[in-house]
Amino acid sequence: MSAVVLTGIRELERRDARPPEPGPGELLVRVAATGICGSDLSAYRGTHPYKTAPAVLGHEFSGTVEHVGTGVTGFTVGDLVCSAAFSHCEDCEACRSGAVNLCGRKLNLSHLGWDGSFARHVLLRPNMTHRLPPGLHPVAGALVEPLSIGLHAVRTARRDGGVLVLGSGTVGLGCAVAARRLGRTPVVCVDLGSRKGELARAAGADGYVDAAAGDPVPEALAALGGRPAGTVVVAAGYPGVLDQAVRAVRPGGEVVVVSYFEDRPRVDLNTLVGREITVRSSALSTPRDFAEVIGWLADGGLDPLPLVTHHFPLERAAEALRLMDRADTPTGKIMLHVTTDPSEFESGWSA
Repeated sequence: MSAVVLTGIRELERRDARPPEPGPGELLVRVAATGICGSDLSAYRGTHPYKTAPAVLGHEFSGTVEHVGTGVTGFTVGDLVCSAAFSHCEDCEACRSGAVNLCGRKLNLSHLGWDGSFARHVLLRPNMTHRLPPGLHPVAGALVEPLSIGLHAVRTARRDGGVLVLGSGTVGLGCAVAARRLGRTPVVCVDLGSRKGELARAAGADGYVDAAAGDPVPEALAALGGRPAGTVVVAAGYPGVLDQAVRAVRPGGEVVVVSYFEDRPRVDLNTLVGREITVRSSALSTPRDFAEVIGWLADGGLDPLPLVTHHFPLERAAEALRLMDRADTPTGKIMLHVTTDPSEFESGWSA
């Protein structure tokens, strides 16, 4: 089996095919491990705005360079690499300014026939590819992309003080990791259930609030030392989350929105104005963010493996997505193993 293909809403099929042929300016990478992103789940459910069947999903991965196309410099066969989810055009105003995440002409994996990483091989372009330290565990390498998104969101904030993260999915946990690494304390996370609390603590959070018990804001403020947060990161799109953020941030503080929403949420604009709260948004990440996360892994200061709660071989991708699709089952990052061995990981989490 060479790939798992989304063929319809909640429908996946295995595909056998030869590895793709890299052209000039391309790299052929053999995938080692690939995580399942929330956007992959949206495509699986048929709600993603542009990733639709048929498509090979996946963009959070690491792998080994097997072929270097003509005109490619900076990479050699055998390099362990990870990748952004897109290739930017390099020519627009955003790209020239370094904000490649805002490129209006970027091309995305799993879109317009460009196969993603739920496969044995993936074709990449050099401007989206990042070398990883030799000897790094491939599962850790597959977590660089989502961690870079969390770092970009926290770096967007321009205030000091404690950080409250609403939503403890992979991106929210990445925000907690980044806030801790950047010296923002205390860091408090909010989500549903005690198991999410285990993940928040693994990400370095000083406190966790279980929203299943009701309004999380009073308890979150207590966990922040009795003071409002300098920054509230919105990393989940549930109803009322923006108003919770406004209530939890200090006057003159910031709300950073990194989550996408299926509807158009309401927010109390009068309170925003009256308390002079700044609302920022954060999209994807940049090469600078990748480089910093890779540096954390290289210096041994970050072990992201505890953020992964479930491991499946690639051929069980359908089972993995069904698990992630269940509203009654909490999960952290779900990892698909292509050439790595899922049995080497022992997890206390179960389906």
